[in-house]
Amino acid sequence: MPCEVIVRYYLPALRYTVAKELMEKHGWTQMQISKELGITQAAVSKYRSGKLDGKVKEFANLNEVKEAAEEIAEKIASGEIRTPKSVNRICLLCMSMRKSGKLCEFHLDMKKLKECDVCL
Repeated sequence: MPCEVIVRYYLPALRYTVAKELMEKHGWTQMQISKELGITQAAVSKYRSGKLDGKVKEFANLNEVKEAAEEIAEKIASGEIRTPKSVNRICLLCMSMRKSGKLCEFHLDMKKLKECDVCL
């Protein structure tokens, strides 16, 4: 299912990119980030070191993911939103990636499929 791609690659890529934004642009500590994002400090440390699966890196490099992460990190850092309220933005990005076919590319490659019409 395409949702496997979301859980395995997209969400870690987004968390990685948001954590990176919060560290680099807003000076947040690993502990602050782990608490706000609801992940372990060890996960934040892993993100900081850049030790990511190749597909996670591919997702993290997509402009859509970068833009969403920047927006979410900015709003978290400013106190405008708390992480649970960022879920809507995350879901909108997922839907956009499904409609554009970008998610399908990852899904087809991951499952070695020739075709799939779930997203479109």
